[in-house]
This record gives sequence, structure tokens and C-alpha cells, in this order.
Amino acid sequence: MKISIIGLGRFGEALGTLLKNDGHEINGTTRTEVKLSHLQEKHFNPSILVYPDCPSFSLESDIIILNIPPFADQLEWFKSWSWSTDSKIIFISSTSTYPAPNSSSSEVLLSEEEWIKSTFPIFSILRFGGLYSDSFHPGKYLSGKQNLPGRLWPVNLVHLKDAVGFTKKVIDKNLYCKTFHVICNEHPTREEYYSKYCQIHGLPLPHFDPSDLSTKSPVPSEEASEIYTFIPL
Repeated sequence: MKISIIGLGRFGEALGTLLKNDGHEINGTTRTEVKLSHLQEKHFNPSILVYPDCPSFSLESDIIILNIPPFADQLEWFKSWSWSTDSKIIFISSTSTYPAPNSSSSEVLLSEEEWIKSTFPIFSILRFGGLYSDSFHPGKYLSGKQNLPGRLWPVNLVHLKDAVGFTKKVIDKNLYCKTFHVICNEHPTREEYYSKYCQIHGLPLPHFDPSDLSTKSPVPSEEASEIYTFIPL
């Protein structure tokens, strides 16, 4: 199949590599000349995306993965592009939209989700939790920070390998016209999880505000966990 990945960043490149190894033709977009050369060396068919120009060749595909972080004008630009409603579309969203948007970026994402559902007959919306891997992890950023909020909040994370693996399962099994929360089904508290991570890796522990007793409910992940086994936290 011809598969286009609009947004060949950390996740997009990893997914494209896996799909190319399965024999698919991979088109895609990047924003820099340096990344363009890197992707060409990997035998992708990349192009530079300059907003609001339409990446026309990328829209003539069996499957399109839309994987671009939100910004204010994004949705209107997307609406102006010459999409083919014959393509299946997979939109990479975020669990920040659940249960309701809590920032301007998550509001944009929710609006995009609604546009996707109303425009494309065959779609899948994948709401990723916080993305991490062995080489990049939010625990490294939080190490040594002081008076952090949300010590009792549950973490909602997904390993890069699982983000890629779940997306591939959607493609392989034709899991469309659904919205999935793509996260590990373990939800320790922020204080517990990040303190343990820093301790294991010999990093200064984060300090959470002990007076913050606020709580949140974990993002439900049962439906995704029924069809995919996530790496434990």
C-alpha cells in the first residue's frame, strides 16, 4: 500500500520504518532540509512541508497518518487542502482531550477530531498519552524540579514502541471508525512513578508540593488494552 505520514518526527519516522520493512511505500513530510536528507537516505519519499501549502502527493494515498502537533491556524489550513475521502485516515491526537480540553492546544485537537469524523468515511483517532522511550523520558525533565503540582495525579504514558505497534495494528486489522486511548493500563501517581524513575537512574529526585491534594481519574485504556499488550511502566 501507499502510506503517507504527515509529520515524520520521532513517532512518524519510527512508524514509517516499520511499515516500509513490511513492504509499504512510505511518503511523508518534514519541516527541515537536514531531516529531508536523513529520510531520503532511509529510502522514504519525503518532501518539505511549508504551511499552508498542500502536500499534494501525500494526500493521494491508501492510508494517511496525520501526525502534526496543534497550533492556532492548523485546522483551517488542513480544511483548505485537497483531501481524498477515498483514503483511510489515522489522526494522532492526545489524551489531553479527555474528559474535556484543558488548554488551547487540546481544544484545537478536539476540533480536529470532530472535523476528521465528519469529513472522512474511514478514520481512526488515536489519543496518545505522554510519549516516552529509553532515550527520552519525562522523568529526566522533572529530575530535581521543586514544588511540582499534581503529586497524586495518575500518569498516562505510552512507550514509543507501543505507539508505533498499536498504530500498525490499526492498519493490519482495519480497526477504523473508532477512537482509542493509546496508553499503558498502569497508572501510578506522578510522585510515585517519577521519584522511582529518578532513583533507579541515579538522578536527583523531583520534589512535589505536599500541600497539593488534588486528584484526577486515570484515562480509561481498557478498549486498547483488549487488543494490544502494552509495555509495563
